[in-house]
Amino acid sequence: MPKISIIVPIYNVETYLTQCLESIRVQTFKDWECLMFSDGSKDGSLDIMKSFAAKDDRFKVIDKKNEGYGATCNRGLEMAQGEWISIIEPDDFIDPNMYARLLGSASSTQGTVDIIKSSYWLFYDGHDGYKDALLTPNLSNMMPQRRTEFTLNEFAEPFYHHPSIWSAIYRKAFLNGDNKAGMTIRFKPIPGAGWTDNPFFAQTMVLADRISWLPGKYYYYRQTNPGASSLLKDYRMPFDRLREMRAFLDTQDISDDVRHAFYSREFDYITSVIGEFGFDDKDEEIRSLIREVFDSMDRKEVLLMLGRLRPEFVDYYLDFMGESYEIHPHERPVAPELSIVLLTKDARSWIVDAFEAYSKFKNLPCEFVIVDAGSQDSTVNVARQFAAKDKRFTVRELPSDATMTELVDEALATVRGTYTMFIPSHFVIGEKTLRAALAGARRTNSDIALLDIGNIHCDYLIEKLLNKGYGTPESYMDAPENKRGPIYGPFSATDIPELAMASNRDYSWHKVYNTAFLKNHGFKADEHDIADNLLGLGAQALLATESLVFLDLKTDWDIRDIQRKQVGGAFWLSLEKIIPYTSEPETDIESVLAVGEMLRERGVYDTFEKSYLNMLLSSFMFGLQTRYTPERITEFLDTYLDKVAATLDIDKHGALYFYDTDAFNNFQKITFGGARTLDLWLEERALADEDGIFGRDKALEEIHRSARFRIGENAVNTMKRFAPSSLVATAQEKARLLKRG
Repeated sequence: MPKISIIVPIYNVETYLTQCLESIRVQTFKDWECLMFSDGSKDGSLDIMKSFAAKDDRFKVIDKKNEGYGATCNRGLEMAQGEWISIIEPDDFIDPNMYARLLGSASSTQGTVDIIKSSYWLFYDGHDGYKDALLTPNLSNMMPQRRTEFTLNEFAEPFYHHPSIWSAIYRKAFLNGDNKAGMTIRFKPIPGAGWTDNPFFAQTMVLADRISWLPGKYYYYRQTNPGASSLLKDYRMPFDRLREMRAFLDTQDISDDVRHAFYSREFDYITSVIGEFGFDDKDEEIRSLIREVFDSMDRKEVLLMLGRLRPEFVDYYLDFMGESYEIHPHERPVAPELSIVLLTKDARSWIVDAFEAYSKFKNLPCEFVIVDAGSQDSTVNVARQFAAKDKRFTVRELPSDATMTELVDEALATVRGTYTMFIPSHFVIGEKTLRAALAGARRTNSDIALLDIGNIHCDYLIEKLLNKGYGTPESYMDAPENKRGPIYGPFSATDIPELAMASNRDYSWHKVYNTAFLKNHGFKADEHDIADNLLGLGAQALLATESLVFLDLKTDWDIRDIQRKQVGGAFWLSLEKIIPYTSEPETDIESVLAVGEMLRERGVYDTFEKSYLNMLLSSFMFGLQTRYTPERITEFLDTYLDKVAATLDIDKHGALYFYDTDAFNNFQKITFGGARTLDLWLEERALADEDGIFGRDKALEEIHRSARFRIGENAVNTMKRFAPSSLVATAQEKARLLKRG
């Protein structure tokens, strides 16, 4: 009888199979059998299996009709002769020392070792000139860096992570019923792969008498097989597996830590369905499946996990259950003075915070028009809940392929206010600020009011106004006690040609439009416009207006960016990993280039060349500064650098022509000496980023070392030890909501 039986369920993996079987053949531990199951393979997999069996009789070929991963593994468990069971996936491979190392921890003085588990590598095949690459999974980072043994109730950490049943070996008698429950452990016989390793993982980990852990990585888990079973095709599948695991766990005596780990797994799977795999959580069936999961959770225990769960998971849970919304009921205004348009798409992670802030408005006669571009998350569901109670909210839904032109057209067809603002959904602007902006727009009867806190170009604007006979030099002098600064205007774009187009981008979305002015002229957003600034729309409006004003709001300024951000790794692996939330913002360079074409078509490019080139320089450098991976930086430069450099012609115009000196200096650095100076600029940027990180780390360290922090930390820990868990959960919920606010 062999010591280990290795089960390999095989279906159409000829590309990777030889590497897998060869890694088994060269094991330094020799006493094994390998049961190779062709699960109805239609490619050359069976021939590869037969070739290994012909050379080494430890390999055994079983050719059968297709039954799926679970049923195939079960056949292997019934046929296995070994004392220990290993399951290897045919597109992966293993270290030559894997079985020798694992079997070195097969005995214990504290009980029977049922599972011997190690860590593993995430393996990426090389491409586009890159060699193969490895990443360490979170399991390795969170588990002990030494050999240890435990039960799951004693140490629940493995239950937080990927099942990785293939990086472990299992005592066959344990699987056949020699366990705490006297239960035969098998896979669910589900067609296909079906994530059937999940219930198997739960049953084995919970029922094991002792689990031996080795920190070494002996299994190579391939991430780049396009046909891998980990790629989700049916959104019901993870919910089915969670339901099966939940039913099993409900019959077992598990610790709170194990329960928390399972909750974390449920959150991970929900996020995978609606984030990584892109299914729409507006779908009623998906929402019912998510609600089934959330209804099964003990709310108190979820809130007690705030130190372990990612904050966005807790926020999503509270938002989905409708427990975190603070919606203030208001009636629909008969004649709103200000229409606030929010263009949304997949804004789940911050949209509740924005809607709550706006729902608190009491004294501003306004309406909120939400125009959604086919969000695949819960954005629209949240918006509907606010609209049901706060009648100032109106929701318009367009498909995901709707253009920016169509989104803005829908918004303008819906708004009823005298004035309109387009505010990005991840910004919150205070009611006091909007009241001041509305007052300034009304007072000047302007077509467009640009909002600012001071104005670096005020001397230029004042000079233009004095030349037009508006006011005296003294009338534009501010006093410290004034709550608001001066109003500069009215202007037409041709009054301030050196500033008009640059102001379009500099003021971004900080524009209050007269609604009738927009509608009467039939302005359209450009197809390249982005929601953060709508530069094409703004340029058309600026060229048409005779009444543009700049409002210095001074002490009334209150604007916050509440977008949650996450940055992917700066390496090609980030291209393989789907990152649903990223801090790499949309670039507006295409919109700026479109504005340039519009100016040329209208024959006014020469008039506005200086302000346009300043807008182009700022846009280009912003786009470059906010690309984070080498690939994205290279792509951006390859696409835009030559065209922008030719248009800017900095040799002709010189430094004094451009307003943003930092942007100009950086542009010189990346163009002056070719690749060498570009590399130096990138190094300089990286060092500046590191300095910022070090500075923040130092500030945090100083806070943690402060007496006030330590006293507060001790007080909180004391409360957690002695206060009822329900009280701790309530306190943590309030703290989380306070952080969000």
